[in-house]
Parts: sequence; structure tokens; C-alpha cells
Amino acid sequence: MFVKEGEYLFLEGDKGTSLVIVKSGMLVGMSKQLRQRHWRNFGPGSIIGEFSLLESKPREYTLRAAENSEVLFIEQKALQRELEHKPGWFQSTLSFLANHCHIAEENLKKSKIVQALPALLFLFSKHLVASGSDNIALATLQKKMLVLNNTEFSETERLLQLLEEFDILKIEGETIRVPNLQIIPLLYEALRYRALNKQVSPDILSITEQLVLTAFVKAVKENGISIRGNKATVPTEMLKAEAKKAMHGGTLTRRIIAPLTASGILEASPASGQSPVLDDTDSFTADFYHVIDLLELNRIFPLLDKKLV
Repeated sequence: MFVKEGEYLFLEGDKGTSLVIVKSGMLVGMSKQLRQRHWRNFGPGSIIGEFSLLESKPREYTLRAAENSEVLFIEQKALQRELEHKPGWFQSTLSFLANHCHIAEENLKKSKIVQALPALLFLFSKHLVASGSDNIALATLQKKMLVLNNTEFSETERLLQLLEEFDILKIEGETIRVPNLQIIPLLYEALRYRALNKQVSPDILSITEQLVLTAFVKAVKENGISIRGNKATVPTEMLKAEAKKAMHGGTLTRRIIAPLTASGILEASPASGQSPVLDDTDSFTADFYHVIDLLELNRIFPLLDKKLV
């Protein structure tokens, strides 16, 4: 069958009743994915619509001829007639292979998204630093992702929607806005550290450490403690009381708090010795907003990992 340039063969969403083989020329498939149009070219030897034919699924593309082309249509009824003359296991095998192809395609898509995440965070972090702005145009980010990581527009937007689910950013029309300017750089560095060192970033805290920092934040907020130059100081007894609530009756000890003081997240005053209790420490000081950002990072990181892996 010959088709002229610009002629449509079928529309996205149509019921699939045939398979198309391109003998010569060029066809172009267009799929309306998210808000960007996704294009795919089909040259000689391309097979289009195999899943639609085998599984009676809707067409994935709107297909038209980019130039005068010759194509071969294989109708579903003709294929069924041929299958009737094959052993019973033959059609079951085709269905099995089709299902595994779908699984492989989904795994490939997920893998591409996982690999694209660090590149997206890097570009966003770089833009935030360079511009001092809390937003970037969607089209600009998509183009940069295409150049840097060969990530298609639709894949970039799918990843942005995933990050929006975790309140990392907001998609506002054609603009991407970041409510918290620190969280994207922190998330990028955590992923980068794991990739380079094959171990978890120091910013990814244990549950107990998170509970202690949560107690610190709560003590500041509920007791009207002033924040000066981003720093807040919480008396030890007050922190112990809040930590006891957070840890469901557990006692805050030096062993529990040691990783936080060793990393510099909390500063003990005065600096203490090796005593297992905290009676010789008057207070603990921390960059209050950094603690807030760390807690947010630790909320997001495992959820994002679970979603992507």
C-alpha cells in the first residue's frame, strides 16, 4: 500500500486491528504525553502496532507519512487465521513474550528516570545558585536535560511530577518553582555521595538521630527560643524532656547524641567528656534552618528511593 506525504494511517487511541511494516519512506508517530508532544520516526523495516495487534490495545501513536511511503498492513483477522493452523502453544508463547516485552519497557523507562534524577537535580542546583531565583522555565529545563542527559521532554516532566509529589517543587503552568532553595542541593549531594562512595551520605540520619533533631526543633518552637544568625540554643534538660516524648519514654544519652555532635550538626556547651549521661552539658546549639532542611531531606530520601527502585 502506498501512502502520500502528510496522509494519516491511524490516530492515537484508535482500536488496534492491524500491524504496519514500513517497506520504504518514512512515517512519524506522535503521542500526546503529558504536556509535550513526543515524536518517533519509523523508517524502512520498522514494525508498528505489534502489541495493539496481539492484545487489541489502543494505538500508542498518531501515525502519518513524513514522505511518500510504501507500507504493508497485516490485519488482526488474517493473523488469527494463521494462528489457527499453528500448535496451541504458539499463541500462548506470543502472549507471554508480549507481556515480558511490556515489563522490559516499563523497567527501561524506570531505569531512565532513575538515571536522569541526578542530572535534573544538578541542573536545578546550578540554576538556583547562578540566578538566585527560586524558579526556572519548564522548557529551559527540558532542553538542558535533553543536551546533558539525552532525556526526552516527557521523561523530564514525568520526573518533575514525581518530585512534586514529595513537595520538593511546584509545577506552576510552564514554570517550575522550588519553595525550599536548600533541599534540591542537599538531595543532589546525597545522591552524588552515594554514587561516588558506594555508601550512604552522612546527611542521611538514623531514625533515632532524626527523633533527637525533631525534639530540638520542637523545643525551639514551643518554648519561644530565639534564633540568632540562624543559630538556636536549647538547654539540655529541655532537649531531654522533648526527646523522651519523641522516643516514647526513651532516655537521651551521650551515646545517642554523639553522632550528631561528631558531625557538627549539634554543638555541646561546654564540650563534654566520655560520660554516658548529659548532666555535664548545659545546652546544645545548632543551625536551626539547616536542621529543618536535614529533617526534610531524610523524609524525602527513603520515599524517593522506594518510588524509583
